[in-house]
Amino acid sequence: MTLQLERPVTTTEMQRFKAIDEAFPDLHAEMIDGEVCIETVVTSAHGNMVLSIASQLLSKWFVMTEVNTVYEGWHGTTYLRPDLSVADPSYRGKNHETFPADEVILVGEVVSKSNPENDTRRKVTKYAQAGIPYYLVVDPTKGQCLLYSLPSEGRYRSKVESKFGDPVSVGAPLDTEIDTSALYTY
Repeated sequence: MTLQLERPVTTTEMQRFKAIDEAFPDLHAEMIDGEVCIETVVTSAHGNMVLSIASQLLSKWFVMTEVNTVYEGWHGTTYLRPDLSVADPSYRGKNHETFPADEVILVGEVVSKSNPENDTRRKVTKYAQAGIPYYLVVDPTKGQCLLYSLPSEGRYRSKVESKFGDPVSVGAPLDTEIDTSALYTY
């Protein structure tokens, strides 16, 4: 289900947005360019893929799931909750309901069956606009990962495709290879 808003969201409306989330725990809401996108809560397959990636990064980095990500350049019309966000380990030990996009090093999304364009097209632009160095798209419908990098002028200049089972190399500052052997198609 989607709803299009005509103007930026105010702080009061953001609090209402949060209240709706709390009232309907079986739903997951985000907003992209003023359009509210509501989907059912992730499946266990989806969640397991997020956990597989997060567990590989937790020992060295601050890893968040489903945290409200904000960026001033989105002008209050976009409110995203990435499946996975990675930031500097200095953020550990703090509770973050919202997190500034310009502090995120890598964001990851497992493609949704119900609305894949959000993860594969629309969010690519939004994360690039925010200057997030890496955007990892895990696509279980195609059995592949796409790693976007080098954000510049609202777009990513590089995209590397990997099949499930092949490692995904992420550059500095993460300097790691993500093992995708536990990922699977659905």
